[in-house]
Amino acid sequence: MPAFWQGLSGSVLLRHSLLCILWLMVWMLGLLVEYTEHASVWFPAAGLTFAALYIIGLRIIPVLVVACVCITFWAVHYYQLQLNNWQTLQGGLLFGLGHILPYYLGSQLLRKLANASQCTLPLFVIGFILLAAGSALVTTFSVIVALVVAGMMPVSAISATWLPFWVGDMAGVIVLAPLFAAVISTLYPSTGISLSQFVGPAQRIASRFYVYKLVLNLVLLCLAMLLANYADTPESAFAIFFLVIPHMWIACTESAFYTTLSVALSSFAIALLVNLLALMDYVMVYQFAINVIAANALFGLAVPALMASNSQLRLVASTDSLTRVASRDYLQQRAELEISRSLQQSEPLCLMVFDIDHFKQINDNYGHSTGDQVLLQACQQAQQILRPADVIGRYGGDEFVVILPNTRKEAVVAIGNRIIERFQQIELAEQLTVSASFGVASLQQGDSFRSLFERADEALYRAKQQGRSQVAWH
Repeated sequence: MPAFWQGLSGSVLLRHSLLCILWLMVWMLGLLVEYTEHASVWFPAAGLTFAALYIIGLRIIPVLVVACVCITFWAVHYYQLQLNNWQTLQGGLLFGLGHILPYYLGSQLLRKLANASQCTLPLFVIGFILLAAGSALVTTFSVIVALVVAGMMPVSAISATWLPFWVGDMAGVIVLAPLFAAVISTLYPSTGISLSQFVGPAQRIASRFYVYKLVLNLVLLCLAMLLANYADTPESAFAIFFLVIPHMWIACTESAFYTTLSVALSSFAIALLVNLLALMDYVMVYQFAINVIAANALFGLAVPALMASNSQLRLVASTDSLTRVASRDYLQQRAELEISRSLQQSEPLCLMVFDIDHFKQINDNYGHSTGDQVLLQACQQAQQILRPADVIGRYGGDEFVVILPNTRKEAVVAIGNRIIERFQQIELAEQLTVSASFGVASLQQGDSFRSLFERADEALYRAKQQGRSQVAWH
């Protein structure tokens, strides 16, 4: 029994208890920056609820309901509401349902989006922001209805409460849900939801300049809010939006974990200074600023992934899928550029065309799989001989073209003969000898890729007529 109880406590009960305590603590954190009843500058409990439902799912709902009921009993005492224990329990259950169910639906929609085969980080970020805003809006009205039904809020307060309530909840989700998700995924590692790509061990290593960036950001934040306190005008409060710039800098140079951490710290500092500097008249400006800064930082995280995705698409478009050399389209574009440059600068350039000797017989006798390996290894061997400035591409079938800038015909012929020697070292099957025939043409005034290719192709045809496995030139 002791071992069983220890295992139960370690794996389930203790984790649930810790999460419940954490939820109560962050609810109190929101209370510190409350500027009217039931409305805070931001509401961190919303972020924790969303993150817990996203990472853990349906089985964490009872824990969140218990936390909502506990905090309702405390709130009744704090606001000195005239409710008995039974009414308070009912109010707590209604609040729990109104708070949890919309965030559960939003989190599960986000999980479905994340599991979609074509979901990218930019799409995930957009989905998260939209679902956070929508879930917070539905939660706002469902909780307000619950509070009115439970007698914890008068109907007359709805019109003045719903907008700051919504923006505060939305800020709590957008700002803190990513950070809480990292914490919860560590606390509940067996949920099957992995964030290691974004908040794994490597992502938790900040750059050596991170602290300086953070200090600079907080200094700018304090200066912007002191300006609003000194000027005491609505226009001065909008200076806080300049924080988008340092946060974009952090997002583009730091990992996701430290980006979300910096946003959370800045948002807490904004919420705290609103109270300390008596900036309540401009609280809606600061609420929207928190959301805008967080959303921009999240988009900043998506920019490198989007650039990498575009780079990958360009690589796929410019690379032959089998041999990993240049595709025909890219080869032709690059050849035209090199030809134009060489003509303008009066530099030599050669084009070499080669194909595998008796390639059809290789496919017929050894199979297409072996034929594919012949093409792949032939390209690998050729690339080891060619220079970095040379470009080899697959023109079609077993025919390849090599662009050799700033190279004269004699040197290219020697390169072709060295490649022929390397081809003879390819061993894929018994009695299979790989060889190729080469044609070389040098650039002349007025040449285009087409005219240069045609002369090299004529030389290739002559090499075949003369016995194959040799280099001919035009």
